[in-house]
Amino acid sequence: MMKSRETKAKLNIFISLICQIVTMATGIIIPKVMLSCFGSEVYGATTSISQFLSYIALLEGGIGGVARSVLYKPLADRDNEKISAIVCELQSFFKVVGFVFLIYVTILSVSFKAISHIQALDWVSTVFLVLVISISTFAQYFIGISYVVLLQADQKLYITYIVNMITIIINAILVVLFSNFGMGIVFVKLLSSCIFAARPIMLYMYVRRNYVLTKTKCDEKLLKDKWTGLGQHIAFYVHTNTDIAILTFFTNLEVVAVYSVYYMTVNSIQSIVTSFSNGMEAVFGNMYAKNEIHELKQTFRLYDTMISIVSTVFFSTTASLILSFIGLYTAGVSDTNYFRPGFSILLIISSYIFCIRTPYHSMIIAAGRFKQTKWASYGEAIVNLSISILLVINFGLIGVAIGTVFAVTFRYIFYMIYLSKHILRLKLWDYIKRITFNVMSFLCLLFINNYLVNKWIIRSFGAWLIIAAVVFSVATIAVILINMIGYKKDVCSILSRMRLVKLRKQ
Repeated sequence: MMKSRETKAKLNIFISLICQIVTMATGIIIPKVMLSCFGSEVYGATTSISQFLSYIALLEGGIGGVARSVLYKPLADRDNEKISAIVCELQSFFKVVGFVFLIYVTILSVSFKAISHIQALDWVSTVFLVLVISISTFAQYFIGISYVVLLQADQKLYITYIVNMITIIINAILVVLFSNFGMGIVFVKLLSSCIFAARPIMLYMYVRRNYVLTKTKCDEKLLKDKWTGLGQHIAFYVHTNTDIAILTFFTNLEVVAVYSVYYMTVNSIQSIVTSFSNGMEAVFGNMYAKNEIHELKQTFRLYDTMISIVSTVFFSTTASLILSFIGLYTAGVSDTNYFRPGFSILLIISSYIFCIRTPYHSMIIAAGRFKQTKWASYGEAIVNLSISILLVINFGLIGVAIGTVFAVTFRYIFYMIYLSKHILRLKLWDYIKRITFNVMSFLCLLFINNYLVNKWIIRSFGAWLIIAAVVFSVATIAVILINMIGYKKDVCSILSRMRLVKLRKQ
């Protein structure tokens, strides 16, 4: 029997949350080991290379979102022939992406030393470092991406997270061992790439066993909005990957390392927060495909309230504790200054805004409104790129962070205006009220949390964890009470639905 939408959503959130916790834990351990074993410059180089390689993933995100939006209806109707045709078209597209990626990797490998000005590695080592880091990405585009998109659209994102957890844990264990054994950075990264290359193979095996994919001709008309989606995702990747690229060109790799440590911390929190929303796009898409507009409005409102509460709790706590965490994390690393309070708060604010706008972005994709909202993504990229370049020379890290804050705010406002006029047709006042409560809650919690943190002297990770638990608990209680003032019915409904229940047979 098929699981209900709500059960699948709960399963996606639960598995995703566990995966993000595992990812965060390993994401903290691995950079610390690499900084200690290889130094800030080499670690900054690996981060920069990964960032440059990730640009090819913008092709996946563009067509992936379009494919998901057209998969919702055939999945709801169990139309295997149409599902197969869409998967076929995806596979054809990603084969082309794979060949483009090979050319891109070749160019990047021979030019990265000149781009980054790295001193710790010679030219041959940088070439091999780029090549080995690219292996897992190459396998992903030739084998696994189309199946990831299918599982996402069918509310089975938890399958991909289970696979991810397995490879993340194995990778972390081996990287820590071999780094401490004195193996070179090229060998360590080769090991990681080989482990992650197993992901698409595992997904391929699962899909072939659980879906009836018939042999059918590819149909380009099924993904008619793919170029619009591609254009939007290119803009999104320019926005999200602007900072490290600009810092690599205009500053040095030590600054990139500082950015990466702070970004790793904040992005880990962002990943945990967004894990509460994983699978909701598929829920919206299923409801929209079945024209269940009343249920869609109710679900969207609850989702918006939940994400606002979770985001405010996590990011207000992070804002109060991040400097003490970074101080403990980088203890013993003295080749550059890691104490950057202004930069940290700006990075947290941009990530906070990104998370609270997640329901709006999910609704746009679920409804397939790519052409209608393209200027949201284009404008975000233009704002971020122009402000960051303008400010980076004089303000460094703070300059690129300001650009990111302005950019995410622009897209958030665009989405609010669009959804107030189309799709859900909610009143604009509803969005203004939500912003007001979010800002009030964040500032109130920031004041309370800073008061609590300043009462203790933090000298160890053990003490930090105890204080973090206290601050997080206070923040959770406070933000729920604040939201009860304006969203009592929604908060009670969320708390009721979050109770642990048995998975019922449908």
